[in-house]
Amino acid sequence: MKKILFINPTINNTVFGKMKMLALPPMGLGVLASRTPERYSVAVIDENVDTLDTGADADLVAVTATTGQAPRAYQILHEFRRRGIPTVMGGIHASVLSGEAARHADTVVTGEADELWPRVLDDYEKNNLKKVYAAETRPGLENIPKIDRSIYSSKYMVHSVQTSRGCPCNCSFCSVTKFNGSRYRFRTLDQVVEEIEGLEDQRFFIADDSIVGLGNDGIAHAKNLFARLKGLGKSWGSQVCITIAEHDDLLRDAAEAGANTFYIGFESIDAEALKSVNKKINLRPIIRNYKKTIRKFHDHGIGVIGGFILGTDADTKDVFDKTIEFIHETGIDGSQFTIMTPFPGTRLYEQMKKEDRLLYTDYPKDWVRYNAYEAVIRPRNMTVDELIRGWRRVYDETSSPLNSIKRGFRTLVNTGSLVNASINLFWNYYNYRAIQHANKLERVPVPDAGARPWVKAVPGQYCGDNPPE
Repeated sequence: MKKILFINPTINNTVFGKMKMLALPPMGLGVLASRTPERYSVAVIDENVDTLDTGADADLVAVTATTGQAPRAYQILHEFRRRGIPTVMGGIHASVLSGEAARHADTVVTGEADELWPRVLDDYEKNNLKKVYAAETRPGLENIPKIDRSIYSSKYMVHSVQTSRGCPCNCSFCSVTKFNGSRYRFRTLDQVVEEIEGLEDQRFFIADDSIVGLGNDGIAHAKNLFARLKGLGKSWGSQVCITIAEHDDLLRDAAEAGANTFYIGFESIDAEALKSVNKKINLRPIIRNYKKTIRKFHDHGIGVIGGFILGTDADTKDVFDKTIEFIHETGIDGSQFTIMTPFPGTRLYEQMKKEDRLLYTDYPKDWVRYNAYEAVIRPRNMTVDELIRGWRRVYDETSSPLNSIKRGFRTLVNTGSLVNASINLFWNYYNYRAIQHANKLERVPVPDAGARPWVKAVPGQYCGDNPPE
């Protein structure tokens, strides 16, 4: 029986290292494994929780990668190709830069690979693998097979499910719309419920681009989903568009269905910053008052983890103090602060390239820096060093051990949930520890003569442009 090895690489950056504790199972690889005929044996290795042995026995190797993972993916592909094992690369980075990926993999799959995978395997069996397979349409989700969870490591803190794909927001920094499309596609609720009922854990995460979409179809899907989840006795979290706060009935239904934590992309507290990244949806009148909106979630017992981007073209040096003040004033439960990053395939990348503001362009080696936690562009209204130090200070002053405890207690008071309090205390403190690790790394110069407190070369990284023989 031939063996297929599915691999999700880690990001070998020196800022956060391997963020194992916050990893979710790679759903895309799980779907492909479930579409693989039973005449194959399959194994999924996620370097965020597993150790990969590049000398492992395999007949075919399939690697997925985001941009930050790409250099490590190329290294892995090189090691297996050197042994004469056919390799396939897919995922968002390969989809956007198929030419680059094709220099490192025998075969590249672009777009969502659900329906292409059987064709790839058929050609593999005929010893006729093509260089590139391109998905011409985005697949419907009505017939996604049930994922065999036994293929995943037992080390994940929480498992995830997916109920939909797609996002119409098209923010300039985000590649979701380019990869998954602007139209929502939904799985059948019978499939979703069956999958959730099969989870051994009482908690899970819904890994949709947004569990409540825009428009009537998205709202109807959410209403029906919440109704089906009410009787399962499980608790869950999800990523959600802030527009859910426009619908008190949806918040109530979500809470009654077991929702206890939502991740929301606030992105910025500044209106001009939101406009600059095309996140205008956050400016809608009912939700623009973030403090009041957060209170709505708390009133339903739901904790809020907010995502914020620092270093937009509208940001000045006072953005850090304003963000710290906002975190403390609103009682937001958990927070994630990223640095504005132009991922390839986004409008932001094209803008930064046109304006000659990209700091690191030695590709593919420098893709490892495109992880949202390193400065890879020249900010408009501050130096690189000011941006990095400000970003670090925001984490220091909101997620220190003392502040993490205070915020956890405040979550307990606001939501009445010890589970919420524990989740958010852990989230904040974990991020704080990561920043402390970053602070200890050596200083090296950056192209604009600023200073980068935490960049260090990753030894043994294969990033050559020529395909291995």
